Amino acid sequence: NALDLLWSLKLAGAIIAPLGETSDRDRIMQFASEVPTVIFDSPLGEGEAFVGTDNFHSIGLIVDYLCRTGEPPCFLEMPAVNANAAERRTAYVAAMERQGLTPQVVPVANGDWGFEQLGYEEGLRLLARRGFPTSTVLCANDRIAIGLLAAAYERGLRIGRGPGSAMRIAGHDDHPLSRFTCPPLTTVAQDHAAIAERSVATLFDMIEGGSTAGRAPVRLEGKLIMRLSA
Repeated sequence: NALDLLWSLKLAGAIIAPLGETSDRDRIMQFASEVPTVIFDSPLGEGEAFVGTDNFHSIGLIVDYLCRTGEPPCFLEMPAVNANAAERRTAYVAAMERQGLTPQVVPVANGDWGFEQLGYEEGLRLLARRGFPTSTVLCANDRIAIGLLAAAYERGLRIGRGPGSAMRIAGHDDHPLSRFTCPPLTTVAQDHAAIAERSVATLFDMIEGGSTAGRAPVRLEGKLIMRLSA
């Protein structure tokens, strides 16, 4: 319905963040064949103009950091709500194998976008039965990590890098609340400003060139944000 409305407005172009796995890819690609369109945040597949984060770089960055500074991390994955879920899991496995280490992926129950609730509930369940294979947990995104921090607090566990800490927890995305968690969350920041700028610049190029055809994907590097949780 949203795409039909956008098309009816006779737009010069559009920048769209897909819903994820529930997106109607065929309808979006049909729209993109008629209206210059840039996809951002989560890719849909081949043949689209996409701007987003290079998950293989960003996950590799934080895996390398966690391995250098303590016990290698296990990976608490996210539900398969979009392409980022599979990319980040694959990137974690690749980064661990580059270190000569065995990847340890911790699956989650099927879920939706309620990541904080999922991190909290899965965290309580796993902590109760010592289900994390290492004391360092890399979460697929910050919102899951925020839920896991709450679960650890409820279990009386100290999180951080210092003496007496029981676990290290890290995330991905640099969510606006991640600097205010207790302790503040170590993560990888997506370059939101650069993603926005490149999306707009790519769209203007397509409009000015009179083209609706997709271009090579643009994937931007993240930045390691070291805080007290890991």
